[in-house]
Amino acid sequence: MTRITFLGGTQRVGSSGVLVEQGDARLLMDYGAAMDGSGQNPLPTSTRNLVAVLSHAHLDHSGSLPVIAGSYGQKVGVYMTSLTRSLLRILLEDMLQIGETLAFEKLEVKRLMQNTRTVDYGDVIPIGRGMRITLLNAGHIPGSASILVETAPNGGPGTRILYTGDINTVDTQLVSGAHNLHDLGELDLIIIESTYAREDHTPRSEMERQFIESVRAVVEEGGTALVPCFAVGRAQEILCVLQKHSGRSFQPPIFMDGLARSVTNTLLRAPDAFKGSTLLKDSADRLTYVQNERDRQKAVEEPSVIVSPAGMLKGGAAPRYLRAIADDRHSGIFLVGKQLPGTPGAALLENGEFAERHHNGAKRSIKVKATVRSFDFSGHAGRSELLRYASQAQGNPRFLTMHGDLASCQSLADTLRANYGYDAAMAVQGQTVALA
Repeated sequence: MTRITFLGGTQRVGSSGVLVEQGDARLLMDYGAAMDGSGQNPLPTSTRNLVAVLSHAHLDHSGSLPVIAGSYGQKVGVYMTSLTRSLLRILLEDMLQIGETLAFEKLEVKRLMQNTRTVDYGDVIPIGRGMRITLLNAGHIPGSASILVETAPNGGPGTRILYTGDINTVDTQLVSGAHNLHDLGELDLIIIESTYAREDHTPRSEMERQFIESVRAVVEEGGTALVPCFAVGRAQEILCVLQKHSGRSFQPPIFMDGLARSVTNTLLRAPDAFKGSTLLKDSADRLTYVQNERDRQKAVEEPSVIVSPAGMLKGGAAPRYLRAIADDRHSGIFLVGKQLPGTPGAALLENGEFAERHHNGAKRSIKVKATVRSFDFSGHAGRSELLRYASQAQGNPRFLTMHGDLASCQSLADTLRANYGYDAAMAVQGQTVALA
């Protein structure tokens, strides 16, 4: 009997965590932080024989792993790709540096890194007795993986479970699209993300065209094009897009600030690990890293593109640049990621104002006269892509939806049942599912 327990990430985006148990083997798939500050996932009831595997470095999947890997009296091995390990170290060290209240300290991060074992896509890894895992390209960010779990108690017939993690099935300038589900053979259970289950994305080529046209118009008018970005994945994809569409008539100065700098350098040291390494290297050759306030001032004094975290304008250096160009009608602020409700980025799109909270709790709103636009450079599959992916499943697997708001998780489950005849439902926090 295989037992799957959902510790987090159900009917919400953030704090993903799924526990698989078979006999004496326990496998924890992801253990993320709640990005809305709502608290940590419940711990597994036992860490005996516990092994963890990480789908990718983003903190909503990884941010609580140090609690597991470093806070117990036994060694908890953690599997991930080599690139994910490098990116994870950067993000966790940044969390410590920010100084927010955390459930772990520097020592736990160090132990996590010591306990990590890196694997390549396609490697088959035994987990205890009667369980094995295989990591597959998920197409989300460099190094991201879906996780195939196979159990065969006593060497007999077992169960086959796929945890998609965050998945994107289309090629981007930075990474190749995800594995083909049809190639995995028959599956018993597919745990699938639902982030964009209710909407389709603009085709990538059209999105790039619109973005480049907007950036070009701003720079040619003598303005600054500020691109607030997620530091891992999105910032580097924007560099690749800018490089792809550069030419004699369009080659603006590009500045990069914040955590995106160290992430970019890490990716440049792993050129064989992702599709867009050549574009990224060519872009980096003409990229200026911002090191101090003098560099920031210089960046906004000339027509240029500034790529900087945070993607939702909540922290990072991007708000500093926004304040500097807010009154300039020739400049533009181009958001290239999902803006969650309640974030400064969402408010900027809704009412054209940037609201910031000072340390003393006081709020101040700035009316933004610069152009504000949103471009859907998502690292997640959209509705049609999710359904196309699911339709490739062999056999008659059960589907459980997670990593999306309640409406998105419900929508994907309902459509998989109604249109494809699958046994599909939303996963529920704390729910345990048994597979014979």
